[in-house]
Amino acid sequence: MIYDIIGSLLSRYLGFEYVWWAFGSFIIYAVFTIYIDQNNGLTLALISAFSLGVFDGTVGLLIADKLKATIREKDREVIKINFSLIFQMGIIAVAIGLIAILAF
Repeated sequence: MIYDIIGSLLSRYLGFEYVWWAFGSFIIYAVFTIYIDQNNGLTLALISAFSLGVFDGTVGLLIADKLKATIREKDREVIKINFSLIFQMGIIAVAIGLIAILAF
């Protein structure tokens, strides 16, 4: 959540596109999933990664909207919060987390 707040404010005041902040989210998904895997096992790690993606796809995007992050109009259409987007964010987080576990 702090990451989303910082990213939203920086994109707004420095004028860069908020969507570039997604790469940092991917790193967070990877590190978070590896940590949970090493301490609690693969199943809980993947469930946690999915939950983190869902959280990022809802709360993260709401924060960006409320803080008026710089998002192009055509990107706003793509990232409208709905079930499909939320589910996709969860799956992306699981995929990134699983790749990170296998790589490290």
